[in-house]
Amino acid sequence: MPGGPISFELEIPAHVEHLANGLTVVVSPQRGIPLVTVDVTYDVGSRVELPGKTGFAHLFEHLMFEGSENVGKGEHFRLVASAGGTMNGTTSEDRTNYYETLPAECLDLGLFLESDRMRALVLTQEKLDNQREAVKEEKRLRIDNQPYAPSFETADALAYDAFAYKHSVIGSMDDLGAASLDDARRFYETYYAPGNALLAIAGDVEPAEAFRRARAFFDDVPARGKPAPFAVVEPPPTAERRAEVSDAHAAVPALHLNFKVADRRHPDLFALSYAEKVLGAGESGRLWRRLVKDDELALSLTVALDERRGPSLFRFFAIARPGVAPERLEAEILADVARLAAEGPTPREMERVRRVITAGAIRATQTTQAVAFLLSEYGVYDGDPNLWRRDLDEVLSVEAEHVRDAVQRWLVAARRSVVAVRPAEAA
Repeated sequence: MPGGPISFELEIPAHVEHLANGLTVVVSPQRGIPLVTVDVTYDVGSRVELPGKTGFAHLFEHLMFEGSENVGKGEHFRLVASAGGTMNGTTSEDRTNYYETLPAECLDLGLFLESDRMRALVLTQEKLDNQREAVKEEKRLRIDNQPYAPSFETADALAYDAFAYKHSVIGSMDDLGAASLDDARRFYETYYAPGNALLAIAGDVEPAEAFRRARAFFDDVPARGKPAPFAVVEPPPTAERRAEVSDAHAAVPALHLNFKVADRRHPDLFALSYAEKVLGAGESGRLWRRLVKDDELALSLTVALDERRGPSLFRFFAIARPGVAPERLEAEILADVARLAAEGPTPREMERVRRVITAGAIRATQTTQAVAFLLSEYGVYDGDPNLWRRDLDEVLSVEAEHVRDAVQRWLVAARRSVVAVRPAEAA
Protein backbone atom coordinates (compact mmCIF):
# COMPACT_ATOMS: atom_id res chain seq x y z
CA MET A 1 0.00 0.00 0.00
CA PRO A 2 1.36 3.46 -0.86
CA GLY A 3 2.34 5.47 2.21
CA GLY A 4 2.64 9.15 3.02
CA PRO A 5 0.14 11.64 4.42
CA ILE A 6 -3.11 12.32 2.62
CA SER A 7 -3.09 15.84 1.21
CA PHE A 8 -5.69 17.30 -1.12
CA GLU A 9 -7.68 20.42 -1.83
CA LEU A 10 -11.40 19.92 -2.26
CA GLU A 11 -13.94 22.71 -2.39
CA ILE A 12 -17.45 22.83 -3.81
CA PRO A 13 -18.82 26.37 -4.00
CA ALA A 14 -22.46 26.59 -2.91
CA HIS A 15 -24.50 29.79 -3.03
CA VAL A 16 -27.90 29.76 -1.33
CA GLU A 17 -31.10 31.79 -1.74
CA HIS A 18 -34.56 31.29 -0.29
CA LEU A 19 -37.59 32.25 -2.41
CA ALA A 20 -40.68 33.85 -0.89
CA ASN A 21 -42.68 30.62 -1.36
CA GLY A 22 -40.19 28.74 0.82
CA LEU A 23 -38.15 27.01 -1.89
CA THR A 24 -34.43 26.79 -1.11
CA VAL A 25 -32.18 27.28 -4.14
CA VAL A 26 -28.52 26.20 -4.11
CA VAL A 27 -26.23 27.04 -7.03
CA SER A 28 -22.79 25.48 -7.47
CA PRO A 29 -20.75 26.74 -10.44
CA GLN A 30 -18.67 23.88 -11.89
CA ARG A 31 -16.44 25.22 -14.65
CA GLY A 32 -14.86 23.25 -17.45
CA ILE A 33 -17.76 20.91 -18.25
CA PRO A 34 -20.53 22.39 -20.44
CA LEU A 35 -23.26 20.58 -18.52
CA VAL A 36 -25.74 21.48 -15.83
CA THR A 37 -27.71 19.30 -13.42
CA VAL A 38 -31.06 20.48 -12.09
CA ASP A 39 -32.10 18.49 -9.02
CA VAL A 40 -35.21 18.99 -6.92
CA THR A 41 -35.16 17.03 -3.68
CA TYR A 42 -38.36 16.82 -1.64
CA ASP A 43 -38.21 16.20 2.08
CA VAL A 44 -40.42 13.14 1.84
CA GLY A 45 -39.55 9.46 1.87
CA SER A 46 -41.30 6.28 2.91
CA ARG A 47 -40.64 7.03 6.58
CA VAL A 48 -43.56 9.51 6.67
CA GLU A 49 -46.05 6.88 5.49
CA LEU A 50 -48.69 5.51 7.85
CA PRO A 51 -49.89 1.92 8.33
CA GLY A 52 -52.31 1.10 5.51
CA LYS A 53 -50.87 3.89 3.33
CA THR A 54 -47.45 2.51 2.36
CA GLY A 55 -45.80 2.97 -1.03
CA PHE A 56 -46.97 6.54 -1.70
CA ALA A 57 -43.51 8.14 -1.73
CA HIS A 58 -42.28 5.72 -4.39
CA LEU A 59 -45.60 5.74 -6.28
CA PHE A 60 -45.16 9.49 -6.70
CA GLU A 61 -41.80 8.92 -8.32
CA HIS A 62 -43.87 7.34 -11.12
CA LEU A 63 -46.77 9.81 -11.10
CA MET A 64 -44.44 12.81 -11.40
CA PHE A 65 -43.55 11.70 -14.95
CA GLU A 66 -47.19 11.32 -16.02
CA GLY A 67 -47.68 14.93 -17.04
CA SER A 68 -48.38 18.36 -15.60
CA GLU A 69 -50.27 21.48 -16.63
CA ASN A 70 -48.00 22.30 -19.59
CA VAL A 71 -46.22 18.98 -20.12
CA GLY A 72 -48.15 16.06 -21.56
CA LYS A 73 -47.83 12.41 -20.58
CA GLY A 74 -44.47 11.08 -21.80
CA GLU A 75 -43.37 14.51 -22.94
CA HIS A 76 -40.92 14.99 -20.08
CA PHE A 77 -38.79 12.09 -21.36
CA ARG A 78 -39.01 13.28 -24.97
CA LEU A 79 -37.99 16.87 -24.20
CA VAL A 80 -34.97 15.86 -22.13
CA ALA A 81 -33.81 13.23 -24.63
CA SER A 82 -34.25 15.66 -27.54
CA ALA A 83 -31.96 18.13 -25.75
CA GLY A 84 -29.29 15.42 -25.32
CA GLY A 85 -29.90 15.12 -21.61
CA THR A 86 -30.56 12.40 -19.06
CA MET A 87 -33.05 12.34 -16.20
CA ASN A 88 -34.55 10.18 -13.48
CA GLY A 89 -36.01 10.14 -10.00
CA THR A 90 -35.16 8.16 -6.88
CA THR A 91 -36.95 7.43 -3.61
CA SER A 92 -35.49 6.36 -0.29
CA GLU A 93 -36.78 6.08 3.23
CA ASP A 94 -35.63 9.66 3.89
CA ARG A 95 -36.20 11.70 0.70
CA THR A 96 -37.31 11.77 -2.95
CA ASN A 97 -35.48 13.55 -5.77
CA TYR A 98 -35.93 14.31 -9.47
CA TYR A 99 -33.14 15.46 -11.74
CA GLU A 100 -32.06 16.29 -15.28
CA THR A 101 -28.49 16.63 -16.56
CA LEU A 102 -28.45 18.75 -19.70
CA PRO A 103 -26.15 20.78 -21.92
CA ALA A 104 -25.54 24.00 -19.98
CA GLU A 105 -27.47 26.10 -22.51
CA CYS A 106 -30.59 23.99 -21.75
CA LEU A 107 -30.81 25.03 -18.09
CA ASP A 108 -34.20 26.65 -18.72
CA LEU A 109 -35.64 23.33 -19.91
CA GLY A 110 -34.79 21.60 -16.64
CA LEU A 111 -36.15 24.50 -14.59
CA PHE A 112 -39.37 24.59 -16.66
CA LEU A 113 -40.01 20.85 -16.28
CA GLU A 114 -39.41 20.81 -12.53
CA SER A 115 -41.34 24.00 -11.79
CA ASP A 116 -44.34 22.93 -13.87
CA ARG A 117 -44.84 19.67 -12.02
CA MET A 118 -44.19 21.31 -8.65
CA ARG A 119 -46.85 23.92 -9.49
CA ALA A 120 -49.50 21.81 -11.18
CA LEU A 121 -49.07 18.06 -11.45
CA VAL A 122 -52.09 16.54 -13.22
CA LEU A 123 -53.42 13.59 -11.23
CA THR A 124 -56.25 11.49 -12.65
CA GLN A 125 -57.76 8.13 -11.76
CA GLU A 126 -56.45 6.69 -15.03
CA LYS A 127 -52.87 7.77 -14.26
CA LEU A 128 -53.10 6.48 -10.69
CA ASP A 129 -54.44 3.10 -11.85
CA ASN A 130 -51.80 2.83 -14.56
CA GLN A 131 -48.84 3.65 -12.32
CA ARG A 132 -50.18 1.61 -9.41
CA GLU A 133 -50.05 -1.46 -11.66
CA ALA A 134 -46.57 -0.46 -12.88
CA VAL A 135 -45.33 -0.34 -9.28
CA LYS A 136 -46.95 -3.68 -8.45
CA GLU A 137 -45.20 -5.24 -11.44
CA GLU A 138 -41.91 -3.65 -10.38
CA LYS A 139 -42.36 -5.19 -6.92
CA ARG A 140 -43.02 -8.64 -8.41
CA LEU A 141 -39.94 -8.42 -10.64
CA ARG A 142 -37.44 -6.76 -8.29
CA ILE A 143 -38.48 -8.16 -4.90
CA ASP A 144 -41.12 -10.89 -4.73
CA ASN A 145 -39.57 -13.14 -7.38
CA GLN A 146 -35.90 -12.52 -6.66
CA PRO A 147 -33.82 -14.77 -4.38
CA TYR A 148 -33.16 -13.20 -0.97
CA ALA A 149 -34.87 -9.89 -1.83
CA PRO A 150 -37.99 -10.43 0.37
CA SER A 151 -35.74 -11.31 3.30
CA PHE A 152 -34.43 -7.72 3.38
CA GLU A 153 -37.99 -6.58 4.18
CA THR A 154 -38.09 -9.12 7.01
CA ALA A 155 -34.71 -7.92 8.30
CA ASP A 156 -35.84 -4.28 8.42
CA ALA A 157 -39.15 -5.17 10.06
CA LEU A 158 -37.28 -7.16 12.70
CA ALA A 159 -34.67 -4.47 13.40
CA TYR A 160 -36.99 -1.50 13.84
CA ASP A 161 -39.89 -0.84 16.21
CA ALA A 162 -41.25 2.41 14.75
CA PHE A 163 -43.31 1.97 11.59
CA ALA A 164 -41.25 4.61 9.78
CA TYR A 165 -38.34 2.29 8.91
CA LYS A 166 -40.13 -0.97 9.58
CA HIS A 167 -41.90 -1.09 6.21
CA SER A 168 -40.43 -1.18 2.72
CA VAL A 169 -40.08 1.81 0.39
CA ILE A 170 -42.06 0.13 -2.37
CA GLY A 171 -45.00 -0.56 -0.05
CA SER A 172 -47.38 -3.49 0.23
CA MET A 173 -49.58 -4.83 -2.56
CA ASP A 174 -52.68 -4.32 -0.40
CA ASP A 175 -51.84 -0.70 0.38
CA LEU A 176 -51.04 0.06 -3.26
CA GLY A 177 -54.32 -1.52 -4.29
CA ALA A 178 -56.26 0.56 -1.76
CA ALA A 179 -54.63 3.90 -2.68
CA SER A 180 -57.29 6.41 -3.75
CA LEU A 181 -57.06 9.50 -5.92
CA ASP A 182 -57.88 11.64 -2.87
CA ASP A 183 -54.97 10.01 -1.02
CA ALA A 184 -52.64 10.86 -3.90
CA ARG A 185 -53.82 14.47 -4.15
CA ARG A 186 -53.47 14.91 -0.38
CA PHE A 187 -49.94 13.49 -0.47
CA TYR A 188 -48.97 15.87 -3.30
CA GLU A 189 -50.45 18.93 -1.59
CA THR A 190 -48.72 18.07 1.67
CA TYR A 191 -45.23 17.07 0.58
CA TYR A 192 -44.67 18.54 -2.90
CA ALA A 193 -44.81 22.13 -1.70
CA PRO A 194 -41.91 24.49 -2.50
CA GLY A 195 -41.26 24.97 1.21
CA ASN A 196 -40.60 21.23 1.50
CA ALA A 197 -38.07 21.15 -1.36
CA LEU A 198 -34.58 22.19 -2.36
CA LEU A 199 -33.57 23.08 -5.92
CA ALA A 200 -29.89 22.46 -6.67
CA ILE A 201 -28.28 23.76 -9.86
CA ALA A 202 -24.73 22.51 -10.46
CA GLY A 203 -22.71 23.04 -13.59
CA ASP A 204 -21.38 25.58 -16.01
CA VAL A 205 -23.47 28.50 -14.75
CA GLU A 206 -22.93 31.94 -13.22
CA PRO A 207 -24.60 32.00 -9.79
CA ALA A 208 -26.34 35.34 -10.32
CA GLU A 209 -27.75 34.23 -13.67
CA ALA A 210 -28.79 30.83 -12.29
CA PHE A 211 -30.66 32.47 -9.41
CA ARG A 212 -32.35 34.89 -11.83
CA ARG A 213 -33.57 31.99 -13.94
CA ALA A 214 -34.66 29.96 -10.91
CA ARG A 215 -36.76 32.89 -9.70
CA ALA A 216 -38.29 33.29 -13.17
CA PHE A 217 -39.57 29.70 -13.15
CA PHE A 218 -40.29 29.05 -9.46
CA ASP A 219 -41.32 32.39 -7.92
CA ASP A 220 -44.96 31.94 -8.95
CA VAL A 221 -45.28 28.40 -7.57
CA PRO A 222 -47.79 28.96 -4.76
CA ALA A 223 -46.60 28.40 -1.21
CA ARG A 224 -48.45 25.49 0.35
CA GLY A 225 -47.10 25.43 3.85
CA LYS A 226 -44.57 22.97 5.19
CA PRO A 227 -45.28 19.60 6.80
CA ALA A 228 -44.61 19.34 10.51
CA PRO A 229 -41.06 18.18 11.32
CA PHE A 230 -40.79 14.40 11.34
CA ALA A 231 -38.49 12.40 13.60
CA VAL A 232 -38.10 8.65 13.96
CA VAL A 233 -38.20 7.66 17.61
CA GLU A 234 -37.08 4.14 18.50
CA PRO A 235 -37.30 2.70 22.03
CA PRO A 236 -34.03 1.68 23.70
CA PRO A 237 -32.99 -1.83 22.60
CA THR A 238 -33.30 -4.53 25.22
CA ALA A 239 -32.57 -7.92 23.63
CA GLU A 240 -31.39 -9.67 20.50
CA ARG A 241 -34.11 -10.56 17.95
CA ARG A 242 -34.29 -13.56 15.62
CA ALA A 243 -36.35 -14.70 12.66
CA GLU A 244 -36.22 -17.21 9.82
CA VAL A 245 -37.28 -16.87 6.20
CA SER A 246 -38.10 -19.71 3.84
CA ASP A 247 -37.12 -18.57 0.35
CA ALA A 248 -38.54 -20.43 -2.67
CA HIS A 249 -36.07 -18.72 -5.03
CA ALA A 250 -32.88 -19.28 -3.00
CA ALA A 251 -30.54 -22.16 -3.86
CA VAL A 252 -28.37 -21.89 -0.74
CA PRO A 253 -28.85 -20.39 2.76
CA ALA A 254 -28.02 -16.81 3.64
CA LEU A 255 -27.76 -14.66 6.73
CA HIS A 256 -28.75 -11.11 7.67
CA LEU A 257 -27.00 -9.85 10.80
CA ASN A 258 -27.95 -6.25 11.59
CA PHE A 259 -27.18 -3.84 14.41
CA LYS A 260 -29.39 -0.80 15.01
CA VAL A 261 -26.94 2.07 15.47
CA ALA A 262 -26.80 5.86 15.61
CA ASP A 263 -28.47 8.38 13.28
CA ARG A 264 -26.54 10.32 10.67
CA ARG A 265 -25.58 13.31 12.88
CA HIS A 266 -24.19 11.22 15.72
CA PRO A 267 -20.37 11.51 15.90
CA ASP A 268 -20.01 7.74 16.39
CA LEU A 269 -21.33 7.19 12.87
CA PHE A 270 -18.02 8.45 11.45
CA ALA A 271 -16.15 5.84 13.50
CA LEU A 272 -18.61 3.13 12.46
CA SER A 273 -17.94 4.00 8.81
CA TYR A 274 -14.33 2.92 9.47
CA ALA A 275 -15.54 -0.34 11.01
CA GLU A 276 -17.67 -0.92 7.91
CA LYS A 277 -14.65 -0.57 5.62
CA VAL A 278 -12.23 -2.50 7.85
CA LEU A 279 -14.58 -5.48 7.88
CA GLY A 280 -16.03 -5.11 4.40
CA ALA A 281 -15.27 -2.57 1.64
CA GLY A 282 -15.14 -5.23 -1.05
CA GLU A 283 -12.24 -7.61 -1.37
CA SER A 284 -9.89 -5.63 0.89
CA GLY A 285 -11.98 -6.06 4.05
CA ARG A 286 -10.68 -8.48 6.66
CA LEU A 287 -14.00 -10.32 7.01
CA TRP A 288 -14.49 -10.70 3.24
CA ARG A 289 -10.97 -12.10 2.87
CA ARG A 290 -11.56 -14.67 5.57
CA LEU A 291 -15.12 -15.79 4.81
CA VAL A 292 -15.12 -15.61 1.03
CA LYS A 293 -11.50 -16.04 -0.04
CA ASP A 294 -9.49 -17.93 2.59
CA ASP A 295 -12.00 -20.14 4.44
CA GLU A 296 -14.47 -20.37 1.54
CA LEU A 297 -17.54 -20.31 3.80
CA ALA A 298 -19.51 -17.71 1.86
CA LEU A 299 -20.17 -17.08 -1.81
CA SER A 300 -20.53 -13.39 -1.12
CA LEU A 301 -20.48 -10.96 1.79
CA THR A 302 -21.72 -7.39 2.03
CA VAL A 303 -20.94 -5.12 4.97
CA ALA A 304 -22.81 -1.83 4.79
CA LEU A 305 -23.48 1.08 7.10
CA ASP A 306 -27.04 1.93 6.01
CA GLU A 307 -27.06 5.57 7.10
CA ARG A 308 -30.48 7.04 7.87
CA ARG A 309 -31.78 10.26 9.36
CA GLY A 310 -33.22 8.24 12.20
CA PRO A 311 -31.42 5.19 13.63
CA SER A 312 -29.13 3.63 11.01
CA LEU A 313 -28.37 -0.06 10.42
CA PHE A 314 -24.94 -1.68 10.38
CA ARG A 315 -25.64 -4.57 8.02
CA PHE A 316 -23.95 -7.88 7.28
CA PHE A 317 -25.47 -10.00 4.51
CA ALA A 318 -23.75 -13.24 3.53
CA ILE A 319 -24.75 -15.95 1.06
CA ALA A 320 -23.41 -19.31 2.22
CA ARG A 321 -21.48 -21.80 0.19
CA PRO A 322 -23.37 -25.09 -0.26
CA GLY A 323 -23.27 -27.08 2.97
CA VAL A 324 -22.57 -24.09 5.21
CA ALA A 325 -25.33 -23.20 7.68
CA PRO A 326 -26.30 -19.59 8.50
CA GLU A 327 -25.33 -20.30 12.12
CA ARG A 328 -21.71 -20.88 11.05
CA LEU A 329 -21.63 -17.58 9.18
CA GLU A 330 -23.10 -15.79 12.19
CA ALA A 331 -20.45 -17.21 14.51
CA GLU A 332 -17.65 -16.21 12.16
CA ILE A 333 -18.96 -12.65 11.68
CA LEU A 334 -19.45 -12.14 15.41
CA ALA A 335 -15.92 -13.40 16.07
CA ASP A 336 -14.48 -10.70 13.80
CA VAL A 337 -16.72 -8.04 15.35
CA ALA A 338 -15.49 -9.09 18.81
CA ARG A 339 -11.88 -8.94 17.59
CA LEU A 340 -12.39 -5.42 16.25
CA ALA A 341 -14.07 -4.36 19.50
CA ALA A 342 -11.12 -5.68 21.53
CA GLU A 343 -8.17 -4.63 19.39
CA GLY A 344 -9.44 -1.88 17.10
CA PRO A 345 -8.18 -1.46 13.53
CA THR A 346 -4.50 -1.58 12.67
CA PRO A 347 -2.61 1.56 11.51
CA ARG A 348 -2.47 0.04 8.03
CA GLU A 349 -6.24 -0.44 7.98
CA MET A 350 -6.83 3.12 9.20
CA GLU A 351 -4.67 4.48 6.40
CA ARG A 352 -6.52 2.37 3.84
CA VAL A 353 -9.91 3.57 5.06
CA ARG A 354 -8.84 7.23 4.99
CA ARG A 355 -7.75 6.79 1.39
CA VAL A 356 -11.07 5.12 0.51
CA ILE A 357 -12.98 8.02 2.12
CA THR A 358 -10.80 10.59 0.36
CA ALA A 359 -11.27 8.90 -3.01
CA GLY A 360 -15.03 8.82 -2.47
CA ALA A 361 -15.10 12.52 -1.61
CA ILE A 362 -13.10 13.39 -4.71
CA ARG A 363 -15.45 11.31 -6.87
CA ALA A 364 -18.35 13.32 -5.43
CA THR A 365 -16.94 16.41 -7.14
CA GLN A 366 -16.33 14.88 -10.55
CA THR A 367 -19.79 15.25 -12.10
CA THR A 368 -22.43 17.93 -11.92
CA GLN A 369 -24.95 15.29 -10.89
CA ALA A 370 -22.84 14.08 -7.95
CA VAL A 371 -22.32 17.67 -6.75
CA ALA A 372 -26.05 18.43 -6.99
CA PHE A 373 -26.90 15.28 -5.04
CA LEU A 374 -24.33 16.02 -2.31
CA LEU A 375 -25.52 19.60 -1.77
CA SER A 376 -29.19 18.55 -1.89
CA GLU A 377 -28.69 15.87 0.72
CA TYR A 378 -26.98 18.19 3.20
CA GLY A 379 -29.39 21.02 2.43
CA VAL A 380 -32.53 18.93 2.98
CA TYR A 381 -31.30 16.76 5.83
CA ASP A 382 -29.24 19.27 7.78
CA GLY A 383 -30.32 22.70 6.50
CA ASP A 384 -26.77 23.56 5.38
CA PRO A 385 -25.44 22.35 2.01
CA ASN A 386 -21.91 23.35 3.01
CA LEU A 387 -21.85 21.03 6.04
CA TRP A 388 -20.32 18.23 3.97
CA ARG A 389 -16.88 19.91 4.16
CA ARG A 390 -16.84 19.93 7.97
CA ASP A 391 -18.06 16.32 8.02
CA LEU A 392 -15.23 15.31 5.69
CA ASP A 393 -12.62 16.93 7.96
CA GLU A 394 -14.14 15.22 10.99
CA VAL A 395 -14.35 11.78 9.44
CA LEU A 396 -10.72 11.99 8.32
CA SER A 397 -9.68 12.86 11.90
CA VAL A 398 -11.14 9.66 13.38
CA GLU A 399 -8.54 7.61 15.28
CA ALA A 400 -8.31 3.87 15.80
CA GLU A 401 -9.46 4.07 19.43
CA HIS A 402 -12.63 5.90 18.29
CA VAL A 403 -13.42 2.99 15.99
CA ARG A 404 -12.79 0.43 18.74
CA ASP A 405 -14.95 2.37 21.23
CA ALA A 406 -17.80 2.80 18.73
CA VAL A 407 -17.81 -0.91 17.92
CA GLN A 408 -17.91 -1.70 21.65
CA ARG A 409 -20.79 0.74 22.13
CA TRP A 410 -23.02 -0.09 19.15
CA LEU A 411 -22.29 -3.57 17.77
CA VAL A 412 -23.66 -5.34 20.85
CA ALA A 413 -26.13 -8.18 21.35
CA ALA A 414 -29.03 -6.00 22.51
CA ARG A 415 -28.89 -4.08 19.25
CA ARG A 416 -28.57 -7.18 17.10
CA SER A 417 -31.20 -8.78 14.88
CA VAL A 418 -30.56 -11.98 12.95
CA VAL A 419 -32.51 -13.41 10.02
CA ALA A 420 -31.56 -16.86 8.72
CA VAL A 421 -32.66 -17.47 5.13
CA ARG A 422 -33.13 -21.08 4.07
CA PRO A 423 -34.13 -22.54 0.70
CA ALA A 424 -37.80 -23.45 0.83
CA GLU A 425 -37.25 -27.17 0.33
CA ALA A 426 -34.82 -27.30 3.30
CA ALA A 427 -36.94 -25.21 5.67
